[in-house]
Amino acid sequence: MLIYHFFKDLVDIKINYEIGKKTWFGTGGKTKILLVINNLKSLKFLLKLVPKSQPIFLLGAGSNVIVRDGGINGITVKLGKDFKKIDYIKGRKIIDIGSAAKDLDISRFCYENSIGNFEFLRGIPGTLGGNIKMNAGCFGSSISDELISCRIIDRKGNIKKLLKEDLRFDYRFSSIPGDSIVLDAKFKAVTKNKRIIQQMLKKISDERILSQPINSRTGGSTFKNTPTESAWKLIDKINFRGKVLGGAKVSDLHTNFLINSGNANSLDLELLGEEIKSKVKKKYNINLDWELIRVGQFKKI
Repeated sequence: MLIYHFFKDLVDIKINYEIGKKTWFGTGGKTKILLVINNLKSLKFLLKLVPKSQPIFLLGAGSNVIVRDGGINGITVKLGKDFKKIDYIKGRKIIDIGSAAKDLDISRFCYENSIGNFEFLRGIPGTLGGNIKMNAGCFGSSISDELISCRIIDRKGNIKKLLKEDLRFDYRFSSIPGDSIVLDAKFKAVTKNKRIIQQMLKKISDERILSQPINSRTGGSTFKNTPTESAWKLIDKINFRGKVLGGAKVSDLHTNFLINSGNANSLDLELLGEEIKSKVKKKYNINLDWELIRVGQFKKI
């Protein structure tokens, strides 16, 4: 409870919070402490106060995470108000985006300001910070494409500006240190006709409706694609389309999506994913890597 007295006047604090219900899967346990931090001053204070040995889990949109049923025995941080800002520096053709800004809001802002090359974000249900850390992308584009620079903060509360050329980006990878937090980023703002942007946004939305289970409790892509073949094709080849384990199911529409069919727990989802990995390895000698983040403890029986 010591941390509560330190932070009660600085941030929104929730104790034993049902964090699993805030993920897209809607499964999993509680977090001991949830801190909703709305400004940089409070974030720096937190990082300097909490020992590096104490893990901090940063939750974004909750769209690509499985919180295990035993919950998170520690601190979960969610970035709030000041980290959601989006600014267009028109004279310099730069867009400055906070790390907690949602992809849908970014794509909408860019459309309203006739800024192109961010349409693909309509197809990613996340936030900017997570996008940069994993170099998220779809429909032939990645978040690093128009990146100029980003600011990160480390576990000691030190802020560092990183230019794009300081970093290495690859498929679902960036060289940003794993224990750092992305604060914001600057991107090149390329002017594009709003009608063309709108057409691309509609195309992406239509394709998602046809190819992804967007109306189900899901978490986005389960596995990363391999260098030789798409994950969904491998899952199809082992005949796991529609496969059920407990309340978890492989989507009939897109086999690289797991679904909470209504009564799944996180263990169902993770076991089904591990069964897929095992079958693919056994049949094709290919290792599938999780794209979903799994965090927390298994529930004790």
